[in-house]
Amino acid sequence: MKDLTKLTDEELKERLANLKEDLQDTEYERGFTFKQSGVHVSSSKVSIQMEEFDSEIARLKEEISACEEALTD
Repeated sequence: MKDLTKLTDEELKERLANLKEDLQDTEYERGFTFKQSGVHVSSSKVSIQMEEFDSEIARLKEEISACEEALTD
């Protein structure tokens, strides 16, 4: 994670907006990927993909929280 103390408020706001957009895109992609019917994928591959999406979502949420905290300081 980037050192947020070196960013200006404007840079933090821009980073926060980008992170929120990335989170929304990732959540949409996860939902789209796993709601498809008619596509056969092995359960182990689905499990790995779900873990990757969940890991990315958790990382983005953590970075969003850090940016929001940095803005309130």
